[in-house]
Parts: sequence; C-alpha cells; structure tokens
Amino acid sequence: MVVSAFVQSTRALLAKFGVDAPDIRIHGLTLDSREVNTKLGFLAIKGHERDGRDFIPQAISLGARVILSQTDNQRDHGALEMRGNSVIISLYDLPAMLSSLAAAFYDYPAQKMKTVAVTGTNGKTSVVQLITQLKHHLGSRSAAIGTLGSGIYDDTDMQWTPTPAAVTTPDAIRMQYILAEFEQQDVVHTAFEASSHALVQRRLAQVQTDVAVFTNLSRDHLDYHGSMEEYALAKRLLLQQPGLYAVVLNADDSESQNWAAHTPDNVSCVWTGIRSGNDDSAAPDKPDDRHCFATNADYHQDGCRFTLHSSWGEGSVSLPLLGEFNIRNVLNAIATLLAEGERFTDVVSAVEALKPVAGRMEVFHFDRHANIVVDYAHTPDALTKALEAARKHTPGKIWCIFGCGGDRDKGKRPLMGSAAEQSADHIVITTDNSRSEAPEAIASDIMAGLASPQNAHSEADREKAIRYCLDNASAEDLVLVAGKGHENYQIIGTTTTDYNERAVVARLQREYS
Repeated sequence: MVVSAFVQSTRALLAKFGVDAPDIRIHGLTLDSREVNTKLGFLAIKGHERDGRDFIPQAISLGARVILSQTDNQRDHGALEMRGNSVIISLYDLPAMLSSLAAAFYDYPAQKMKTVAVTGTNGKTSVVQLITQLKHHLGSRSAAIGTLGSGIYDDTDMQWTPTPAAVTTPDAIRMQYILAEFEQQDVVHTAFEASSHALVQRRLAQVQTDVAVFTNLSRDHLDYHGSMEEYALAKRLLLQQPGLYAVVLNADDSESQNWAAHTPDNVSCVWTGIRSGNDDSAAPDKPDDRHCFATNADYHQDGCRFTLHSSWGEGSVSLPLLGEFNIRNVLNAIATLLAEGERFTDVVSAVEALKPVAGRMEVFHFDRHANIVVDYAHTPDALTKALEAARKHTPGKIWCIFGCGGDRDKGKRPLMGSAAEQSADHIVITTDNSRSEAPEAIASDIMAGLASPQNAHSEADREKAIRYCLDNASAEDLVLVAGKGHENYQIIGTTTTDYNERAVVARLQREYS
C-alpha cells in the first residue's frame, strides 16, 4: 500500500521550523537519493557511514524539486539556493529535526493509536510479536515494526514488509511513513522495537509512545557504543519518549534499577520477573509500582505452565512456547496490556492462543531423529538462555550449532564459545555472515574461548553442520541452530546469498522422515 492524501506544501511544512520556504507541493520525503523523483523531497544528511550531501547532484539529475540539506552553520538555517529546477534549503542540525519533520508531514500518526516501544539486548522481537498477537486476540487491529520488518497481524503467517538495510528500527522518515500507513488501514495499536542505534540517532524522537518495555542488558554492539556504560545509556534514552505513561521493567536485571531511578515521576513502573515457589514479592521501589510475577513454572515438550501473580489479579497460565525466557517475554507482554487497561482475565485467556515467533525458539519435529530448534540467539547471553531453555524441554543431550559475524565485535567470539561449551553437550562451529573475514579465522577466535577445543566440531557450511547433528544425535536429543533465526540470507565476502534456515530445516525434516 502507498500512503495517500499526504501532499504537503514545503512552505506550510517548514514554517513550523522557522523557515520561509517556497510553496512547492511534495508527496513524500526520502533519505535515499535512488528513490528520488519529482514528487519526493530529498533529505541530505551526514550519516554514520555516508554523507547524503554528496548525493545532491544525483537527486537533482533525478528531478528533485526540493532538497533539504544539513548545514553545520546555524546562521545558514533557512538559506535557499537554486540549482537548475531544484531548490536546496539548508537546515541546521537536520538529523535532530528528522523525526519531527516526518511526523509533521504525515500528520502525527502515532498520536492516533496506542504505541509500545520495546528495547533491551535480547527479547525485543519476541516481546513485540507477543504484544501484537495478544492485542489482536483481544479484538484490536494491531501491527508490529522491528527486526522481522513491518506488518499487520491477521492470525496467519504474517507477510512482512522488509525494512531497508535490514535494520531493527527504520529510519526516522520511514518510521512515520509506516505508522501513517498503519493508521490508514485502521490499526489502533502498534508495538515496535527500539534499538540502541535508533535511540542515539533520534529516529524515534517524535514517535509518541504510551508504554516502554526494557527486557535486559548484556554485551552487544560495543563496536558502535564503545562501552557497556554508553550502551546502557543509549537504551535509557527511551525514557525520554513523548507521551510516555508507563514503563515495564525486568526485576531480575540489575540495570532496571537505573531505569527506575531515571523514570519521570509521572510515569508508572510495572515490574516483571520469575520467582521460585510461591514467592511473589515485588521489587522494592515506589509505593505505587505494580508487578507481574511468575511462580511454579513447569516445562513440558510443548511449552510451559506457571502461576501469574500481579497487581491486577492471580491466575494459571498455559504458554505454548519453549523456554524460561519466553515466560519472561510473555510477562512483559501481559504487563504492557494490563498497563494499557486490558482486563486481567481476558489477557490470561488470550495467552493460550499465542504462536511461536518465526525463528525464535521455533521447534521442528523429526520422527526418528533429534528435533531441531531454530533461534536467532547471537550474543553470549542469548545463547546461554536458549540452551538453558532447550535443556528443560528434553531428556536427551543438547547439540548447539552457532557462529559469529565477521567485521563485528571480535571480543564477543570467545564469549560465545564459552557460553556454548558450558551449556551444551556437543557444539558445532559454523559460519554466520563472515563478511570480509575468513570463516576459519572467526572459528579460531571462537575456539579461544573453549576449555576443550578438541571436543568441538567445525563445519563452515550451515546445512552440512545441521546434517552432521542429525546423523550423530539420538532421537531424544535436541539440536539448537543459533544465529540466523528468521533471516533469509548469508553474507560471505561481499556476496549476499539466499539462505533461509527455517526453510532448510523444513526440507531436511521431510527428507529425514
């Protein structure tokens, strides 16, 4: 669908930002010069890797009538320059304006629906999907934006619209466009992932957000943020979202205390966590804090059962998903909906209708061989949690297939190896987007974290690695294939090839049966 009815005059649009611009009608905005035509305004900004101002000549050649260009000189704000049939308007600190500019162009779509932003190292995608599913089962037309792309939930296999550049959170322009598209399709609730990159780059600055969810914090993206302190600070920027009235916090993650300390007084906190036995004590914080805790967790082949203790009531919950972390994920989803005002009994009943998220602890059953679980785990903490979850759902041994990305945080590689060795019975090191690095060099870095590297098997080809496990594991064992999850590609060198791990496992499922 193409968003309609958003033709804007640059004069009216930029007047909101103190700029006297000519009256030129445009139908949209873009940061990509390759998308430019006579109806789109091109925004030329300096990015993390490229400077969009270098592409102004290309935008002019494609017929751009309006170009909004970043200037580093405050005195040049609003300056006009004609080049052929294109007018170039200089805007000071344009990156900071992007979200506001896009929100104004698309008529503030987030204000016309309920919105939930989810951040954290692990679990963002699952929590967003669970919130979206639950909201749908409670009768609201709901949508999601994140790692999987963007889409409206319809209780079937969702058709995701991919996000350009495969980022978790779209750029500021596209984010507002997607929300406007949802609003035109009568969506009343949208949950979205808020990555640390997006928060630092202010892509969400003018997306009105009703509820924020913090899942957890562990090592990731230090190649971008530089330190865990800066990474944590980037996540907490979510507390500055306009319209925020509730924040859901993980009582079992120490970083949540920093969130609580920085939560504005007019924003309520809801704590989630898992407690042993019948201990449903809440985190000791503000008197008006609320909670959603799980006790008496029981794990079986097809999912989990637990008792829910909350500020809204108590009840038994049957969750058709694997793993303790999925109990945590669903607690975050439940807490969000209760904070929004949904009825406790309705939310608990809706949990039983949940479906696994694509590539997130997704089980593929084999008749005479070990079952396979496909998961996106690609950090040490996520891998540990995925393996611990798998352990609780099988009487046999755990086999773990994993790799690490090339041209990314090298310090994470031995940690991934250590995590796999400590939590799995057998490990197979394979390739996971090696990019410009040699797969064997990445495998060597992973091996450095192993106490007994001679026990690890190395197989660069992911499908061959899966076949190796199927051929050597017992039928009661469980094979975790980690890292790719929902992705449908492999990046080797400079070449991106088709590789859908879920489709590969489904094909092997038929072959081995």
